[in-house]
Amino acid sequence: MTTTETALKETTTSIEGVIGVALVDYTSGMALGTLGGSKDLDLTVAAAGNTDVVRAKLRAMELLGLKDEIEDILITLGSQYHLIRPIKGRNNNGLFLYVALDKARSNLAMARHQLKRIESGLDV
Repeated sequence: MTTTETALKETTTSIEGVIGVALVDYTSGMALGTLGGSKDLDLTVAAAGNTDVVRAKLRAMELLGLKDEIEDILITLGSQYHLIRPIKGRNNNGLFLYVALDKARSNLAMARHQLKRIESGLDV
């Protein structure tokens, strides 16, 4: 099993084009750990904002009666991809990994694949 710090480091080293990564508790909106970021990307602000995205999608699924779970959420900007991946597992309810990628330097399919692998080994 991987610790939070190790998972964040692995995300930045195994996924090309990472700008920043955070492990977020969407019940509180707090970042439990962050790595990277920039003057234009405050990961603690992004964590809180993306908490609202996750909550809104869960609420919409409930209203629609969808009995499924979110695999990941992709937000595509002009120059960036933002990936949100809820953590699955017995002790990880209410957490998600958030990754911001430079669109010009990343491969979205590989990033999703690597993030799924990292998420599956994370033990918080």
